[in-house]
Amino acid sequence: MTQQVVVALDIGGTTIDAACISSDGHQLGKLIEKTSPASGTQEEIVNQLTKIVKTTYQQAGDHKVVACGIAMPGPFDYAAGVSHMVHKFQAIHGVALGRLLQERTGLPIHFINDANAFGLGVSWRQLPNTERFVALTIGTGLGGSFIENGNNVEADDRIPLGGEVWDLPYEGHILEDYVSARGVVALYTDQGSAKHYTSKEIAELATQGNAQAVRAYQEMGAALGHGLAETFAHFAPKKVVIGGKVGQSLTLFKEATSHTIAEAGVPVPEILQAIPGNLALWGTAKHSFATMAV
Repeated sequence: MTQQVVVALDIGGTTIDAACISSDGHQLGKLIEKTSPASGTQEEIVNQLTKIVKTTYQQAGDHKVVACGIAMPGPFDYAAGVSHMVHKFQAIHGVALGRLLQERTGLPIHFINDANAFGLGVSWRQLPNTERFVALTIGTGLGGSFIENGNNVEADDRIPLGGEVWDLPYEGHILEDYVSARGVVALYTDQGSAKHYTSKEIAELATQGNAQAVRAYQEMGAALGHGLAETFAHFAPKKVVIGGKVGQSLTLFKEATSHTIAEAGVPVPEILQAIPGNLALWGTAKHSFATMAV
């Protein structure tokens, strides 16, 4: 049976993931992983994205490709398809990227925030029957999305402005300074290490029983719980799903997060690891299908 298909891209500063996602939720072909042209010229960025879209399109076979969905970090005008980023992708700042890609690929282009795409992907693939949950990505930065009845909640007095969690105040800084790869590294370094370790290396040390590494992840988990307890009190999620490269080490900080939420007198939601796979691709496809149905 022929399915409608979306070419879905998840664009980061380091890598780009892409796949064809069908309307019944299947990935067609293999995941495509390419180096991100974040520091390239405008033409290099547009050319690379066009090439990835066309290469991914081929995996649809006889199925009908109806759109291209793209998950992008912010700041970005998702409706207009215009980037406002200055820390990366500087060459396309203010450029009508959506229009350029549509001209070159012949496909409607639908943009979505990468954290929101992850949340929709969790809703489609992992928690289809959960009324209300929070999806967090912990990696280079901290991203979050609030999902209710299968949809992103963005303008609501129960959640932070715009659904953003990375810049919530914490200990005179912002939460992302503590809950991220650099946060783990800083917490570990602050405890007296002379050598520079990555968050992944610190996780490996922690699993081997290194007390200093264990403490760094526990402190990160405590920061996450403290930083989000008030938001959880208002939104009352049933579950929290955590993804991202640092989030893969959930077992190292889950207990600390739960403990600090409970200490704040807030009901503790069930905290889960995201299932394997780039869920943002499914969320991007879901967003595209929904946009085209309107």
